[in-house]
Amino acid sequence: MNKSFKKISALFIVMLLVFSMISSTSLVTASAYTAEEKGEITFNKELYDNNKAVCDKIAEGLQNFEKEINVSEFKLTSQDLRDIMKTVIRKHPEIFYVDLSFGVGTDGTYALVIVPTYIGDSATIAEQSKALEEEAKKYTDKIDSSMSEFKKAVILHDELALNCKYLNEGSDGHVTAYDALVKGAANCQGYSSAYSYLLSLVGVSSEFVESSAMYHVWNKVCIDGEYYNVDLTWDDPVPNKEGHVGHNYFLLSDAKISSGDDEIAKHYGFDYESFKSTSTKYDNYMYREFDTKFCYIGDDCYVIDNKYKSNFEKCLLKYNSDTDTAELVERFDYKWMSGATSYWQGGFMSLDVYNGKLYFNSPDCIYTYDVNTKTSQRFSEDNTLSGDYYGMIIKNGDVYALLSENPNTEGTLKYIDSISGALLGDADLNGIVQVIDATLIQKYCASLEEFTSEQFDVSDFNGDGVVNVQDATEIQKYLAGIL
Repeated sequence: MNKSFKKISALFIVMLLVFSMISSTSLVTASAYTAEEKGEITFNKELYDNNKAVCDKIAEGLQNFEKEINVSEFKLTSQDLRDIMKTVIRKHPEIFYVDLSFGVGTDGTYALVIVPTYIGDSATIAEQSKALEEEAKKYTDKIDSSMSEFKKAVILHDELALNCKYLNEGSDGHVTAYDALVKGAANCQGYSSAYSYLLSLVGVSSEFVESSAMYHVWNKVCIDGEYYNVDLTWDDPVPNKEGHVGHNYFLLSDAKISSGDDEIAKHYGFDYESFKSTSTKYDNYMYREFDTKFCYIGDDCYVIDNKYKSNFEKCLLKYNSDTDTAELVERFDYKWMSGATSYWQGGFMSLDVYNGKLYFNSPDCIYTYDVNTKTSQRFSEDNTLSGDYYGMIIKNGDVYALLSENPNTEGTLKYIDSISGALLGDADLNGIVQVIDATLIQKYCASLEEFTSEQFDVSDFNGDGVVNVQDATEIQKYLAGIL
């Protein structure tokens, strides 16, 4: 798949002599994890380690929206500050509101102050920062601290790809975590910034990898102490395919992502790479064939394999990422027609989960699948279609199908129906009862969370009319199979 990438803008340093210091309210984004639990974001690690004090001071000044940041004590040149400022912004995706051009006041030899270029006024930036925090919470609410790093990484990978659309070169506003998460459209830099940001919020460390030769950036993600390449941009289909996300570039070694084999577009010219990815553990995992999200129900993961002539073509699978094995759940024989007598190779089903049930599409129908009874039933169908369903997705309890004339166009989302009824115990309303729901109820009881009326109703697990710690305890017992 060919994609174009916007060249990362070079820094333009405007020499200014300004010496007053102005500060304002901090704009640091909050997280459910403590500072000790949050994952680290790395970029140009050697430079950062050698200049930690000034990097951290600049970051704090930018987070506080300071008009000028005093750096006179560090004896740095304007050229030094070019690389330092870039490193600071890469390491802090939440500081999306700062342009890479900035002013410097000097004494003729060393820099005295930095004059940042903020994109917007303080009120606008505060509002945007709040929006970023709220959107990020929608992602991190899907993560439980007990999850493995692999599970956290793949859930965030899939959700970001499904909710963000790739923008080509020349599009306006597409390089930051804010663009990817709030606006829902970004280029490779926006995808990578958003992914590192989300990972850091749930305790997973990552590196921001840049190739000037490719005009491209991606991530390295730390899984069980090893760093692996993840190119989320190239795992998001182009044209945009609602309900589909690839995994071909998820957790690759340096050797694999640099190979340029039949399945991988060659990556080269890595800049500022601190962590070598030598582990080949995931290079040949079967999940690279899957183009649907990993749908978790409890500890079980479900996917659909659409790949033509694969071992599980057009199959619903229960996939075990620990052993890289798949159990066949159901095989389908749907055909997406190409003209009156021929059809497209492979499958075009999407998979999503809500209220503990799986949802998937055929060419003309949306189905549900109950993993407990191992039965499927029709959710909705339309016999008057102009085109076929080439995917589906659930948004806020509403089911949409991707309607298109063929699989090579972007198509349009068609509203199908709303899923009625909330799931008892599903405090975060994400369609699944998990340990995180019990945790959320405990936070509510401690006045750390506010609930909507719907959240309150489903959180009253024992039906006594109040939401308290007992409800959280009974959810945990239910999940453990004790109730």
